[in-house]
Amino acid sequence: MNTLYDAVVTHHDNLAAWLGGTAGPEVLERFRAAHRPDFTLITIDGVKVGQDELMTGLSTAHNAVPGLKITIDHFEILAQSADTTVCRFLEQHSIGTARWTTAVLAGTQWQTVHETAVL
Repeated sequence: MNTLYDAVVTHHDNLAAWLGGTAGPEVLERFRAAHRPDFTLITIDGVKVGQDELMTGLSTAHNAVPGLKITIDHFEILAQSADTTVCRFLEQHSIGTARWTTAVLAGTQWQTVHETAVL
C-alpha cells in the first residue's frame, strides 16, 4: 500500500470523524497540524480559503454531518520530487456527494487543495 495514500485516507478519516461528531478536539488539532500555515483550499464553489478561515469554520462544525464517512478512490500520484507531491483522488461522502481533489503536499504537510464537484 502507498504510504501517501494511507496518509490521505487518515487525513479524511480525521475530517469525517470531526464533522461526523465522533471525535474530540485532539482530532481537529491533528487535522490542523497536517496543513502548512500558508495552506489554501479552492472549494467546490470556487472560493479560495486559507488555513485560518478553514480552521475557524471547522471549529464550529463538530457534528455538522452526523455519522459522516469519506472514502478515497482512484488515488494517483501526478508528480513527485524529493520534497513535493501532487496527487489526485476521488472523495466520496456518505451523504451522497463526491468530489475530485487535486492536492499538493510539501513533505507530509498539505500545501494546497483544489476540489471539483462530481455532478
